[in-house]
Amino acid sequence: MNKRLSILTIIISMTILLFDILTHIPSTLLGKISCGDRYMTPVDGVMGDVSCGFNTDMHLAATMIATMLLGIILYILSLRKTSNG
Repeated sequence: MNKRLSILTIIISMTILLFDILTHIPSTLLGKISCGDRYMTPVDGVMGDVSCGFNTDMHLAATMIATMLLGIILYILSLRKTSNG
């Protein structure tokens, strides 16, 4: 049982690490694009990724939500086209 638990723990931790790495790359890129020169500049003496108003992960989340909504709209429109003709 301990062997299975340790393997499961390793798999979970590697999955979290991979997820963190893969979301950090587009988040940083979107932050640099949207904030420009203000990206990673000190705010109130603190250096961080909240320089342009909010965390750059919010840029990534907003982009993913917009993409998902666009996909849903396109899917609904494609269903309407197939049912009409």
